Amino acid sequence: MNIYERLTSEIKALKKTTPNFVIGKTQLNKDIVCFKLGKGGGKKIIVQGGMHAREYITSFLLIEIIKYLKLFAFCGQVYIIPLINPDGVNILSNGTKNIKNKKCKGLIKSLLKYFPQKTFKANAHGVDLNTNFDAHWGKGKQNNLYYPSAQNFVGFAPNSEKETQALINFTKKVDPFLTLSYHSKGNVIYYGFKGQSKETKLIQKKYLKLIARETNYKPLFTKHSGGGYKDWCLLKCNIIGFTIEIGNNHLTHPISLAHLKPLFKTHKNLILEILKE
Repeated sequence: MNIYERLTSEIKALKKTTPNFVIGKTQLNKDIVCFKLGKGGGKKIIVQGGMHAREYITSFLLIEIIKYLKLFAFCGQVYIIPLINPDGVNILSNGTKNIKNKKCKGLIKSLLKYFPQKTFKANAHGVDLNTNFDAHWGKGKQNNLYYPSAQNFVGFAPNSEKETQALINFTKKVDPFLTLSYHSKGNVIYYGFKGQSKETKLIQKKYLKLIARETNYKPLFTKHSGGGYKDWCLLKCNIIGFTIEIGNNHLTHPISLAHLKPLFKTHKNLILEILKE
């Protein structure tokens, strides 16, 4: 069983025991599944991972966190989307084998000639989803503005991708108090964004301290970046957002699942602590 098969199998099993729904479809028509936890009332939080294919360890981490949170009766509404980019993880695991769309298949086949399959990052259109949101779109230091790629291509327009649109529409519908975006690697917490409101600046300080205390990760203000989901939350919706990069910097992509257990230990109580604050 490869990584994609294992990941989709775990999500399928979790769907049988946990309230869930589909927030949208991917470019290749795969479901983007969200799990809902909590008794209602209280803070609303959206947590998402698996936006970059090679960072699939974030998806496995969120699955373990969902299992853990199910053990508690807490006030709040927590929406966890473990895998935003199933197409990308499928490509990383299977190459073009499972792609029926001829246009996407041809594109991915050409991209994989120049980039290692196991470190593929984008979606089936060769778009880096975390550069595709309409928040200083295309102004990131490492952005590729011109052509599809296995990494860093911003897309031909902001919010162009189905995965991006699904997350935008869902976020607007829920109107959460806070969002957490799980990525890898670096053991850092990216916070803030140029142009955010004074209100979010003030409120984020308290939660940044909490996240740093729980994880022992280094806070870093977001610079030389654009088009991220967290950035869009802050700039367009006045929603507090943080990007959490898990795993030491010396690790290579994709991070081995051998590191999952200690990562879970670090992060398992973070959402509960945010809800208490």
